Amino acid sequence: MGLDHTLDENTPKHQRRIRYKGTHPKTFKEKYKELHPEQYADTVTKIIQKGSTPAGMHIPICVKEILEFLQIIPGQTGLDATLGYGGHTLEILKCLKSKGHLYSIDVDPIELPRTKDRLKHLGYGSEILEIKQMNFPKSINLLPNPAHWISFWQI
Repeated sequence: MGLDHTLDENTPKHQRRIRYKGTHPKTFKEKYKELHPEQYADTVTKIIQKGSTPAGMHIPICVKEILEFLQIIPGQTGLDATLGYGGHTLEILKCLKSKGHLYSIDVDPIELPRTKDRLKHLGYGSEILEIKQMNFPKSINLLPNPAHWISFWQI
């Protein structure tokens, strides 16, 4: 007599993860390791050390050079007109040290709320950061004193 392998009607059938043909995944959906970077930290580290950016991530470039150019000091007010994933915005906020205010804008309706949530979870709320979906020409009406933000950016 063998084991009874019949399944109960209420037991869900096990689903295997989607396999892809070939040696490399072709779509982001197939890159299961990059969908869960916290579970595969060694793989993400290896990709970054190789000089690449893992799918679904953003690594800001020239951060040191930009911050040196801007010479941000706590208490200033500024505008980041390219919020995107928020990499540069985060570094600017660190320089402000919870003093001053940063306005950040972007036109991307998908990434903007994600970035806003990500920065909020890092402790940057409306008291120091205001994020709006708009393009640059409309941003002139966003700041209380446009002359002040030009000095912030040292243009």
